[in-house]
Amino acid sequence: MQQLMVSGPAALAWRDGPEPRLMASTDALVRPIAVSVCDADVLYLRGLLPPRASFCFGHEFVAEVVSLGEDVVGFAPGDRVVVAFLIACGSCAQCRRGLPTACATIDAKAAYGFGIFGDWGGAVSDLIRVPFAVYMMAHLPVGVSPTAAASVGDNLSDAFRCVAEGLDEEPGASVLVVAGGGRAPSISLYVAALAKALGSEQVDYLDSDPSRLAIAEALGARAIEATTAPHRYGSYDITADTSGDPSGAWLNTALRSTARYGRCTSCGVYHGSAALSLGAMYAQGVRFTIGWANVQAHMPKVLKLLEAAPHMLSPIHTVAPWAEAIDALACPPTKLILARPEAL
Repeated sequence: MQQLMVSGPAALAWRDGPEPRLMASTDALVRPIAVSVCDADVLYLRGLLPPRASFCFGHEFVAEVVSLGEDVVGFAPGDRVVVAFLIACGSCAQCRRGLPTACATIDAKAAYGFGIFGDWGGAVSDLIRVPFAVYMMAHLPVGVSPTAAASVGDNLSDAFRCVAEGLDEEPGASVLVVAGGGRAPSISLYVAALAKALGSEQVDYLDSDPSRLAIAEALGARAIEATTAPHRYGSYDITADTSGDPSGAWLNTALRSTARYGRCTSCGVYHGSAALSLGAMYAQGVRFTIGWANVQAHMPKVLKLLEAAPHMLSPIHTVAPWAEAIDALACPPTKLILARPEAL
């Protein structure tokens, strides 16, 4: 079995590996056909995350079902499915609450394609085992391409949780996306696209990069260029920090720009500590959320949005052939999708 292994920043190679097999009646074996490159993947390839041992690359993907355990119902060989990057059982008390990141059955943060959260393999491979398949997989809707939905299992669902609950609570609410230095560029733009799709009447996008600002405008957001983090930028019902800036400067812009009792969600990747504007949060009553997204709870809703508007993410995506993955990853665009011929 061919799989794309990464052994360090910009160090990628195709290698032969053992084929996975069904190990439980609740397993599925699937063949990935479209894999999107996560913002965290790009940070690692650029040497901006801690080193780790060699691992199989990729964790956001759409696949075709190859075989199923006898207890996997509702799916059949040949079905196209989105697979969650986060491994969770679906049956424990935490999963039933919609909190698979706190799954009581699996080790914390078990996931595909990171090499540090368990030995689950990666998506840029010929075959991958999916445990707890009924909970881990969702059918790809007819009319939605594998490339459009490749990120539903992680980044796109992460972006959805930044705005969905707030817009459900207050339809039409204003949204500010604080992208900052662009450590999570695709999530930043996904937040803007989903906010528009969910009915926000004002979506403002704050970033320093002209190319991403142009994409934000193409999505219908108001693009605002800022090379440094402003102390505050207006007052918004919903703010999303996607910066991942270790200093916390852009995160604090988002917090201070949140209206009274508004919602601020941070989906940037943070290591260590960043100072927070607790006084401003206290004065405004900010409702702040941070941490891994519970993607299994969001995937069906995100897929419904894509079913209604299957091309809404086209300005964000760049598709490259599967066989050219190493060359494409040498300098990845804002959101790279690796696709086998049958996914195009």
